[in-house]
Amino acid sequence: MLDNIYQKQAELLLRILPSVMREDVFALKGGTAINFFWRDYPRLSVDIDLAYLIVQDRGLSLVDINNRLASIEDRIKRIFPGIQTRQKQDAKSKLIYGLIIRDKDATVKIEANTVIRGIVYPPVRKRLCTKAEEIFELTLSATTLSFEDLYGGKICAALDRQHPRDLFDIKLLFNNEGLTDNIRKAFIVYLISHARPMVELLNPGLKDIKQIFENEFAGMTTEEVKLYDVTDVRTELIKKIKRFLTEDEIKFLLSFKNRKPEWKLLGIEGIEDLPAVKWKLMNLGKMKPEKHKQAYEKLEGYLLQ
Repeated sequence: MLDNIYQKQAELLLRILPSVMREDVFALKGGTAINFFWRDYPRLSVDIDLAYLIVQDRGLSLVDINNRLASIEDRIKRIFPGIQTRQKQDAKSKLIYGLIIRDKDATVKIEANTVIRGIVYPPVRKRLCTKAEEIFELTLSATTLSFEDLYGGKICAALDRQHPRDLFDIKLLFNNEGLTDNIRKAFIVYLISHARPMVELLNPGLKDIKQIFENEFAGMTTEEVKLYDVTDVRTELIKKIKRFLTEDEIKFLLSFKNRKPEWKLLGIEGIEDLPAVKWKLMNLGKMKPEKHKQAYEKLEGYLLQ
């Protein structure tokens, strides 16, 4: 059931969100987009995660993200004089990639993804869900990632971090829309964009999430959720992805791992131009032959077994 501390954070998030979304190079992603705009408030969300929509030179993108976040900070300070802000900067470049917003005992993080830039499907303008409008007594709209992009990225996050919040969002997907073809295809794009080897996401070592469940998730949902609810979903997710990958999708993943991607097998135009995809291919190209052979065979062994 909902915890008052999380409620205060969510209220602050929604107060500042219009100031954030005035920057049209960003789309809202993650749990805030899913639970406040695409679903009817099944759980609280306390972070503003942003996708940068423009595909261009990395240096230009990082400077633009820096400038946009600086504008957001200035706007929030001007509209809400009592609110405190702090910048999150890259250690080397000193460019801003995030903000921490604090008002009394509520804190909200704003963060732009500087690695995965661009999108698979077009973004969507969405209105705040009915239940959140009633509870927080406000009306607003925001540009979010497509439902397919949201859940494609969410599946990767759930497999990587195994955080109860992500797994709960996957539970709602399984209970409603299911793992559709377009969500699966979007997931594949985010999978090949991820910093970790594909097989480590597809077949992850299971983490003990009991402490995280109690400290960082309990009290965030409108209905009671037990630990086994999210651990069961984790097991189901791993099995479903392997079972639902098509023959062409498996061939595509192996061709990508082999550094000779057959883009037509996935059937989505333009993904070869996405910065994170190009970066991953470049890193695969730098692998020593023996190490690459071992990595390829490990992925092949999992996908074809």
